[in-house]
Amino acid sequence: MHIGKKQYEQRLAQLTSNLQGHCLLLIPKENLRTSLPSSVTSIQEWPKVSAEKPFDAILSIGNLALSENINDYLLELQRYADKETLLYFCDRTTTPDGNNGSAKNDITGALWEAKWSVIHCERFTIGKTRRAPKYAYGIARIKRSSQENL
Repeated sequence: MHIGKKQYEQRLAQLTSNLQGHCLLLIPKENLRTSLPSSVTSIQEWPKVSAEKPFDAILSIGNLALSENINDYLLELQRYADKETLLYFCDRTTTPDGNNGSAKNDITGALWEAKWSVIHCERFTIGKTRRAPKYAYGIARIKRSSQENL
C-alpha cells in the first residue's frame, strides 16, 4: 500500500493515541509530532530507564530500524516488559523484494526471532516510486505460551 506524508502523520498520531499507563518512549518526547494522551500516567525515555515495574506500553518511531543489533535491543526491552506490555512501532523495514532503501532490519522478522508476537501489522510505503521507503506499523507483545491462551 502506498500512502502520502499526511497519512503517515495520521498513523503516527493514531499510534501515539493508543498509549496508556506507564510508558517507555524509545524516541525523545520532544521529537514526538503529537502530544501524549491523558491516559498516559508516566513516561520514561530510552536509554535512561529506571523501571521498578514493567511498562504498560513501549513506543518506537524509527528506533528499531536504527538499531545496530536489533535482536539484542529487543531482548533488552523485554527486561522492562511483561506479558501485558504492548510495543507500538512504526519503523522502516526491509522487504523480500530487495528494494530496501535505507532500511537495515526486517522489523517483524526480528520481533519474531526475539520472542515478541506481532498482534497487528500493516506495511506501507511513503510514495509510489521503486525506492520509496517501506514501513512496518503495528503492535507486538512478548510471546505467550500455549497454556496462556495466545
